[in-house]
Parts: sequence; C-alpha cells; structure tokens
Amino acid sequence: MSDVKLIDLSEAPAEGEAKRVDIVHPLTEYPYRLSIYFYKNRYFVITDTCKECGASLALGEVRSPFVICSGHEHPWNFKTGLLKYDRTNSLPVYRVHVRDDGIYIEI
Repeated sequence: MSDVKLIDLSEAPAEGEAKRVDIVHPLTEYPYRLSIYFYKNRYFVITDTCKECGASLALGEVRSPFVICSGHEHPWNFKTGLLKYDRTNSLPVYRVHVRDDGIYIEI
C-alpha cells in the first residue's frame, strides 16, 4: 500500500458535498476516478463510477451517508461502498489521511 495525494485541503468539498478526482497511481500508472465526500467532520473516498449504470457518483445528490448516482439514482453508501438495496453489490472505498498539505488515500 502507498499513500497517494488526492487534493489540497483548499480544494476539499464542503459538508454534504462531493468532488470528483481523477488520479494516476505514481507507481503502477493505473488511473482512478474517485469521489470524495465530507460528512460529520470526516472525509470519505469511494470509486466514482456506479457499477449499475456507469454514471458519476460525484455528480449525484448527497443524502448522507448515501450518494444517489446521477444516472439511474442508485443509492451508494460512501462510507461502506455498499448499494443500499443490494448489500452483495459494492464499490471500493479508500482509507483517508488528512495532512497539512492535503488529503491522501491508501492504495
């Protein structure tokens, strides 16, 4: 595992909002499209693409602790990665570290 910087703290979303972040892992060069959420003084990061319809989660509506995808309104829990009505379906979530120079995740 390695820590990868997502964004500067000044770019972080406000309470109840989301932000889409595209990064490339510096070692594997694998691209990631992620959504970051700020909820109850904590940051959460989940894969941005809905597994059900392919739509962006960051562009959807936040109904904490769920985000409703912008395509077919599938409710994903951004804390656990689980689909609300089908707990066998999940998206990757990432451990978040807040540092003085930004927000990092473990990949």
